[in-house]
Amino acid sequence: MDCKELKAMMDSYISDELLIETNHDVLRHLENCPGCRNEMSDRRELKMRLRQTFRGAAETQIDPIFAARMTTNLRDLALRPGAWTRLTGDGRFLNVRTVAVSFACILVLVLGGVIWLYQPPMSALNTEIQNTNTNVDLAKAVRVSWSELTTQAVGDHENCAVEFHLKEVPITLDEAAINHGAYNKDLDKVMMAAFKADPSTLVSADTEFIESHSCVYEGRRFAHIVVRHKGKMVSLLVTETVVPAGNLAIQTAKFDRAMNSAGFQVGEHAVFIVSQLADGDNVTLAKAVAPAMRLHVEKPGA
Repeated sequence: MDCKELKAMMDSYISDELLIETNHDVLRHLENCPGCRNEMSDRRELKMRLRQTFRGAAETQIDPIFAARMTTNLRDLALRPGAWTRLTGDGRFLNVRTVAVSFACILVLVLGGVIWLYQPPMSALNTEIQNTNTNVDLAKAVRVSWSELTTQAVGDHENCAVEFHLKEVPITLDEAAINHGAYNKDLDKVMMAAFKADPSTLVSADTEFIESHSCVYEGRRFAHIVVRHKGKMVSLLVTETVVPAGNLAIQTAKFDRAMNSAGFQVGEHAVFIVSQLADGDNVTLAKAVAPAMRLHVEKPGA
């Protein structure tokens, strides 16, 4: 499968309309093509935003008068006499023919159920096998996407915090909050407060704020907070993502030039601590900000 073929079926893949075998081909292509992965991520994000906008639009909200009328109709329907009462009148005198027909119907249903239960469920088994294979492939795709996110975060740290080689001039977090997500608002203050409140004196006393902004690296926008810890430049990077959220376990990664990353996901946001510190130091900083980050992005309007 080449890029042109994949792009023609991206929307069908996102909507889960492709065959299992075709899904496998798509996933194999995405593993080896960063460009298609980025475009797939952008299309998913656009679809998610369109869905959220549609659901929140006033035109799509249910009319309260209609809802009240429907509730009343359903309640009246539920309180009507049952089918058995309608067949037998007051229930004291039963028609013999009705009873015989009812008994025969029940017997047929029971026998049919027994035959169905003992029939080899091959279709269900095949479906389960296909679902298992799909879940394995999706898990692999999630790992690949997370690895791509981590690489971009490390690249942003190197090209922005260490050496300024960005093609686009950064903007303030306040500007980013207006145009690129409300979670940017006061993010630097929230994170620094989390560092200062950490029970570890090494974190609270040895983490110095340098600067904060919103920047773009390889087409992805990051909220970027730069601090100094143990004499090293450290980047705290936050970006929106459509990668399915797993648990909040912190994942570490090593890169060239002694660069290390500790990252975790909160809902639709990925958070990374990137520096030349040891893995353990990055994880300590990530743990210090994780609770505050969770509260911040879950605020209404974030």
